Amino acid sequence: MSWRWILAFLLAFLLVVLPANAQEEGLSVRTTPVKSFNLFSQLVTFGGLEWRGGLELTSDDERFGGLSSLELSPDGTGLLAVSDKGFWFKADVAYTDDHLSGLHNAVMAPILGPDGKPYKGKVRNDAEALAGWEPGRIDGKVIVGFESRARAGLYDLGKNGFKARFRDLKLPKDVAKGPPNKELEAIGRLTSGPLAGSMIAISELNTDENGDIRAWVWGGRRKAFDFSIKQYEDYAITDLAILPDGDILTVERSFGGASLPGMAVRRLRTEDIVAKGSVAPSLVFSGRMPFYRIDNMEGIAVSRLNGETRVTIISDNNYRPEYQRTLLLQFALKP
Repeated sequence: MSWRWILAFLLAFLLVVLPANAQEEGLSVRTTPVKSFNLFSQLVTFGGLEWRGGLELTSDDERFGGLSSLELSPDGTGLLAVSDKGFWFKADVAYTDDHLSGLHNAVMAPILGPDGKPYKGKVRNDAEALAGWEPGRIDGKVIVGFESRARAGLYDLGKNGFKARFRDLKLPKDVAKGPPNKELEAIGRLTSGPLAGSMIAISELNTDENGDIRAWVWGGRRKAFDFSIKQYEDYAITDLAILPDGDILTVERSFGGASLPGMAVRRLRTEDIVAKGSVAPSLVFSGRMPFYRIDNMEGIAVSRLNGETRVTIISDNNYRPEYQRTLLLQFALKP
């Protein structure tokens, strides 16, 4: 038997026996503890948040970075994120004395299109939003929102792992009509309250005639409608997380321009969301460098640990590790 036949046999064998998650690739992620959120004190309370630890994440793997949205498992021990270059990032989360202390078993894989192949080019790969079909579920169906060429897809990770393919969720048409690179940035599915069964999408900085940030509700039993969110200072909304009571937390960033980098967290009551209405969320926290360890904050997730609602926030380093950081910060949400 010639070597060509041997090689062909081995390739065919591998295609048969490789597991469904064969496209996953492990990677080494270094974690450096972030001992305090405030750079000049050991304070642990910041508005409506209490410090529960943080990490700075680094890796020599060129795929790592650009993490734009995340979900944590209900108990906070599993993390799933997406990058704006079209990758999944998954890891186990460790705690020491109830504080965030490490990541283990990190893997990455390309996000696939409807044809089962990775998207080509930055524009098609610009994943900016992630949400569990059931809030916090990262081992079942998840929603991924893409900003450039705005679209949202359902991926059945529970059935197919990272070989899951994009299944179109048909966004309202106006989601794609915002300014370039300021469109779809946050997405979620509500499972309780007056909008149960509906999905919500929020633009980054697509504003209406009043300067409010555009958002949409669709799916479920209700007719699709749009509403708006009052902008806080110069902040842009970059992600959302749905709380156990059905309220929505947003993480917002001020990055670039004349202001120092800042982060804000606000709470939006779903009861206040009505068609064509404008909502003014309550402020949970806001702060800026150089007083706080803040970078380009882009992702937020909620989980429960030791009777507390934990809020985990991640930054997008824009694939510029020499200038920016991937920070993973965790807080308890004060009652």
